Amino acid sequence: MNRIIKNIWIVMVVIGFVACDSEPDNSHYPNVILTGEAVKAIRAEQAHLPLLKHSIEKLQQKVELEMINGIDVPIPKDPAGGYTHERHKQNYINMYGAGVLWQVTGEARFANYVRDMLLAYTELYPTLEEHPVKASYAPGRLFWQQLNEAVWLVYVSQAYDCIAGILTAEQKELIENELLVPYADFLSVENPKVFNRVHNHGVWAAAAVGMTGFAIDNEELVNRAFNGVDTGPKEEVGAGFLVQLTQLFSPDGYYTEGPYYQRYAMLPYLLFAQAIDKNRPELNIFEYRDNILQKAALTTLQLTNTNGQFFPINDALKSMSYMSTSLVHAVDFVYGLDESQKELLSIAQQQGEVIICEAGLKVARAIANGEARPFKWESKEFRDGPEGKQGAFGVLRSNSGKNCQTVTMKYASQGMGHGHFDRLTISFYDQGKEILQDYGAARYVNVEYKHGGRYLPENKTWARQTIAHNTLVVDKDSQSEGNVKTASSHHSTPWVFDASKEDVKVMSAKENKAYEGVNMHRTIALLSLPEVSEDAIILDLYRVESEAQHKYHLPYYYMGQMMHTNVAYKAETTALQAMGKNDGYQHLWQTAEGVMQQGTNRFVWLNEDCFYTLTTEAQADDKLLLTRIGAGDPEFSLRNEPAVIFERDKTASTLFASAIEAHGNKHPVTELVSGLKGHVTEIKTLLNNSEYTLVQLVFANESKVVFAICNNKIDQSASHQLMTNGQEYSWTGVYQLFK
Repeated sequence: MNRIIKNIWIVMVVIGFVACDSEPDNSHYPNVILTGEAVKAIRAEQAHLPLLKHSIEKLQQKVELEMINGIDVPIPKDPAGGYTHERHKQNYINMYGAGVLWQVTGEARFANYVRDMLLAYTELYPTLEEHPVKASYAPGRLFWQQLNEAVWLVYVSQAYDCIAGILTAEQKELIENELLVPYADFLSVENPKVFNRVHNHGVWAAAAVGMTGFAIDNEELVNRAFNGVDTGPKEEVGAGFLVQLTQLFSPDGYYTEGPYYQRYAMLPYLLFAQAIDKNRPELNIFEYRDNILQKAALTTLQLTNTNGQFFPINDALKSMSYMSTSLVHAVDFVYGLDESQKELLSIAQQQGEVIICEAGLKVARAIANGEARPFKWESKEFRDGPEGKQGAFGVLRSNSGKNCQTVTMKYASQGMGHGHFDRLTISFYDQGKEILQDYGAARYVNVEYKHGGRYLPENKTWARQTIAHNTLVVDKDSQSEGNVKTASSHHSTPWVFDASKEDVKVMSAKENKAYEGVNMHRTIALLSLPEVSEDAIILDLYRVESEAQHKYHLPYYYMGQMMHTNVAYKAETTALQAMGKNDGYQHLWQTAEGVMQQGTNRFVWLNEDCFYTLTTEAQADDKLLLTRIGAGDPEFSLRNEPAVIFERDKTASTLFASAIEAHGNKHPVTELVSGLKGHVTEIKTLLNNSEYTLVQLVFANESKVVFAICNNKIDQSASHQLMTNGQEYSWTGVYQLFK
């Protein structure tokens, strides 16, 4: 038996074991997240609210299964994914769940379980020094990094708050003075560099310390959470929870590290805000910065593919979705604040559970009353930076339903240390499927086999490099020379975003500092032309201005199987070579090469049961390169996925003009094939200079459209008139679609 478990009983004899009653002690209802009023209502109504009842039963099943196995608080030794790491992680989940169950069921065994585990940690924690796994800039004690330490305390502070009423005075003093306060001190005054950092690690730490302060009525800890600590460096903008709210979210609620980390950071933000609202209502925390937390929660939902998975820009894992615990909290809390948000209820139904608190109670009531409405996905530009002036992330959707087609473009800031060198990259989704992908992060979280679950070396050498993304690479180098500090000193510039029209939605942005002497301007137009196709057609215009000649690579990482190209190519069938030695090229096999014909070229692939065609306009001597990820990967950690790359060499200023479309069907059972060929038969540049770009698409039904955009003025009231290709074009505004 574990030495710690053996000594639990000795500790309890010394301090005096007191069994709790069968009902919670009404002199101490919780007051951090769960409250006495909510407990009474939940106990009274749960039998009549199916989603709430299911959530309680599901929690009880999980906690009871863990309780059968007893209490184990092992001496820490493992990295993420190892036994001790996962055990301490599961312990805080169990304590939180058991604390909540004690309140809503009144069964003493749940409270006793939390108490006993807290006493075990009270004995263990004072004996711990720095974690033996030396793999973090901020090592913890229970865990290899302090971020996990903060998450532990966020949950344990709630558990303690739930069961404090059953503790003797001696037990409370012991747990608070030997565990909770020293733990909070470790996260704050002993590690001010992390605690004062404006970063998701700092958010978790502030929430942990502040929620502990509320749980044990310690004003000093609450003040630290609000203001940071004075014992170490602070950033110029200051430190503490309000600074985190101000600096890391844009006015639109976009989190600068991207959707994946926005999902992760939302939980401590919302939990601590709930605690503040309960204990410091005069601060009106949910009204801060024009309701920034509600905006952030809704923005997090909008930054998903319609299958619920977050757009995987920056260091993101692609399977993460709004089914995660943090988004269950976000949906419930926002609905609890504004019960007019009936669309959130349909997300809650998909999630299949609610948080057991006042907000979750409101969601369960509304769903039981049949108030849910379908969630609507939006076309929107999400500004980046505290004042919304550091670029943006653009999302265009063909409609607001789950079966829409979606194009995203990243023209935001670097995204701090988790950012990739991928300005002006795009991704494409169709009916919930990923068609043109962002690789995301090279990491297997909590898989001990893969470097202890941490980011793999290939995250830096491949996933963050420019060639790993659907954006332009100049001279086979990464943007900003692959330097985070350099990339963080500037951002892309939004040019135009307009999703107000039925036939064309446009996003356009410029990047002038990623490569010295090279100005880049990308425009995406989502065309809805029912007379041509029932699906939207994407027009992709990538302009480059430079006085010097360069080699340009424009990759498209397509998901599926290549079907056809009209480019004559030579495939490598017996031996492969990496495309380079650095900047990500060392991880790309070149599988084929062909010289493109001047004019219209096509590349067709199959994704599940649908065909997709990439139609591009080539210049003389342009090359088509077929590649596959996986070179320079001795541990076989990278996904072996394909790309098509357009190469244009010895060129200064130029335009890559392409169209992307879905078409046809291959029925998996009948094996019948329809719509094998795309609708775009020709793509042609009519004009491209510093003032204007005009590109014409010709379709199989012989209809034509011309898309025009002004490249040097963004005045919406400006009038434009020009003659090209024997045709006069005139319009008002930045762009126009001529049919």
